[in-house]
Amino acid sequence: MARYRVISHALRIASALLGLPPLAAAATADTTNGDSGYGFVGAPFVKYAPETAWAGGVVGLYYFRLNTDPGGSSRPSSVSGGATYTQKKQISTGVDYDFYFNGDVYHWSGGFDYKKIPFEFYGIGNDNPKDPIDHYTPLWIGGDAEFTRNFERTAEGEGLNAGLAVEVRHDKILASDPGGSIASGSVPGARGGLSSGGGFVAMYDTRDNIFSTHAGTYLKIKAMFYGVAIGSSFSFDRLDVDARDFFPAFGSHTIALQGLLELVRGTEPFYSMAQLGGDVNMRGYFQGRFRDNDMAVIQGEYRLPLFWRFALAGFAAAGEVAGTTDQFRMSALKYTVGAGIRFLVIQGERLGVRLDYGSGWDSSEVYFSILEAF
Repeated sequence: MARYRVISHALRIASALLGLPPLAAAATADTTNGDSGYGFVGAPFVKYAPETAWAGGVVGLYYFRLNTDPGGSSRPSSVSGGATYTQKKQISTGVDYDFYFNGDVYHWSGGFDYKKIPFEFYGIGNDNPKDPIDHYTPLWIGGDAEFTRNFERTAEGEGLNAGLAVEVRHDKILASDPGGSIASGSVPGARGGLSSGGGFVAMYDTRDNIFSTHAGTYLKIKAMFYGVAIGSSFSFDRLDVDARDFFPAFGSHTIALQGLLELVRGTEPFYSMAQLGGDVNMRGYFQGRFRDNDMAVIQGEYRLPLFWRFALAGFAAAGEVAGTTDQFRMSALKYTVGAGIRFLVIQGERLGVRLDYGSGWDSSEVYFSILEAF
């Protein structure tokens, strides 16, 4: 489920740009201090992506500590929310929560979303045309949650955590092109419906920084099961794997690698299928240019500081989607290459913004985004 977790990160950057007190930065600090242990901050923000054009909104975050044991919790809990309106008349609102209990042994996170986002549909498969074949306006209301327990501490990052995950979302197709593939009902989920599921999640994290990692490993495996027995309009199982590794080079340079795998069995609605493109994977393609049940992507970046708060990055990626795993083939791989510039807004947290240009085999896109792609 694509989350609205950019809220708190946008907030920290917007606050810094506006010269507001750095309360949001304290919301992710890993050490306690002598302050009150709670606070609130809010700010506007702006970003750009081909899927939205220019987008602006407002975000707010309240952080506090859940002292559920004598030593207290070292990580602040938080509740954040925001609303976005884009140049393409898209509306997105969301509320996220992040709770740490019992000295960070237990972690409960998730959120709720309301989104009305007119979008372009290129079809299902790995050989879609360059131009969209349909346009549609979905209304998405839903939420998800993950409840995990820590099983192993590491010197950096959160170590090993595992637990349960749930998701409930309702989608309604408000409009689509007359006579198009969605209006005709020829794609799964063309009439919308309820997607409700539960499953398991495990994460291993030794990253030295979650915003711009220089060294460490991140691995997240999530298995979800959706079915009519738990109220879902669709029956399918989904496995997501996100594996990242970061290596220091020449001191302050970074080599970053990521592998993404999504596998689905059953009938998944088209709007929640794996998608290539966008500002976080296969930059250079419009988000959703290629979508299907299964997806495999590998991408890498080379990041090097320039001067003051500026840095450069070069990146490349390869990936494809398929209806089933036996349909993956090397000859069908899509490729993208590109470069971008980064600017650190909050140096202490290595938190910044990026301007990227990515090019695929028949398209290119420009992105102005918060945080690194991975």
